[in-house]
Parts: sequence; C-alpha cells; structure tokens
Amino acid sequence: MDSVKILLCSFVFLISLNVLGQSEKLERKNDKKLVGYWKGAEYDKITLVPKIYWTINRDETGKYFIVFTSTKDCEVRVWNESGRWWIDNGKFYKLNSRTGDLTVINYSFTGVNEIFFSEKPSDAKIEENDVFYFENSIDY
Repeated sequence: MDSVKILLCSFVFLISLNVLGQSEKLERKNDKKLVGYWKGAEYDKITLVPKIYWTINRDETGKYFIVFTSTKDCEVRVWNESGRWWIDNGKFYKLNSRTGDLTVINYSFTGVNEIFFSEKPSDAKIEENDVFYFENSIDY
C-alpha cells in the first residue's frame, strides 16, 4: 500500500511541476482598426444582388456580435451570432460561441473605413468560387 501512496504522490508532484512550469500564456491580439461597428453584404455572383446583409460590433476585449438579414422571395429572415475574435499572422479568426465553428480568413484594409476579407491572400487573383466580402465602418 505504501508503494501506491508513493507512486500517487510522485505522479501528483510531476503534474504540479508541469502545470507550474507553464509560464507562457495564450495571448490573443486584436487589431484596433477592426474594433467598432461595421456593415457588410454577400452578393449573388450571377445577379450581383445582395443575398445577406449584416452589421457587426467587434469590441476591444475580443468579443463580437453580428445581426444578419436576408431576403428571398419577399421573405425576410433575421438571425444573430456572437463569439470571440482575434488576429494572428495576418489572418482574422472568429469563434462562434454557440456552434464552436472557427473561421480563419485573410484580411486587408482597402481604405480607411473598408476591410477586404478573403480566403486567399490579398495579392492573389480572385476566381469564380472564391469566398470574399467587404465590410465598411459605420460611424455612430
């Protein structure tokens, strides 16, 4: 029985050393230029008619809240999403708190109040099936 106690104490001691030895902390960075209220839209690639509109608030603490609106056949649909956002190595990360889905996408500023989001880097040629969209700042 003593050998089990010694083994258990040794195990607890090794785990506590491992936990205490981890001084690095995951730090999520936020680009302050992305903070605030923004509006965007996704367009039908054939008709160029907006399919989905949204407004998003990204705050400095890394939280976001989006309200989506879509219209189809004169029917309006509204839903929302919230979660966490951060940037790392020139990519934008968005973690949906309800579904756990993580979106990773490139972003670049095309103007003072406009952001271009794309699955491809900003210098790559956009092709037919690529996912991309713009967001514009909303001044309140």
